[in-house]
Amino acid sequence: MHFRWKYCISLSFLAIFYLCGCYAPPAFKPITTVKPPKKVEPYIVSQLDRYFVRDWKYIVIHHSASPSGCAVEFDKYHREKRGWENGLGYHFVIGNGHGSGDGEIEIGNRWINQIDGAHAGVQEYNHYGIGICLVGNFNESYPTAAQMASLSALVGYLQDRCHISSENIIMHRHFRQTECPGRNFPYYKVLAKTVRW
Repeated sequence: MHFRWKYCISLSFLAIFYLCGCYAPPAFKPITTVKPPKKVEPYIVSQLDRYFVRDWKYIVIHHSASPSGCAVEFDKYHREKRGWENGLGYHFVIGNGHGSGDGEIEIGNRWINQIDGAHAGVQEYNHYGIGICLVGNFNESYPTAAQMASLSALVGYLQDRCHISSENIIMHRHFRQTECPGRNFPYYKVLAKTVRW
């Protein structure tokens, strides 16, 4: 019942948005994943298919290097401390249960508006790379099972929708001198589940 109430309020705000014609940045929690992974994909597709996509070449995986966080917190930090006008540098954030739901996929403003990321530190990968940040410090811990299930589902969707090959699913450290997304990030598990182009 509580969920339906929140859903109705969300729909009311969307109706006002479309009727008034003004733009306000959307809330950062429009998607919540559902286990098991087979049930995740249709829900992601139904939400993400609403957005037009431009040409993308890479999927770049990051960790937040913090034990907790969410898209709203990172957005505030990126605006206030980094001075980034468009806020959140990533296109997506996947929560770990500390700040946002475990495995929750949060859609950033940069994905909704299909604009460059500010996650890579290299123009090529900011312009052509879809930035996905998993909350956590994977030098000290591991991603949760729910985070990995959501990441696999999201990466599969993005590969299919944007025609991105498996060899272009990369970690931040592949092109920058950084440990991101951490020494304990199971990169090959992600690759094992990707679509082959």
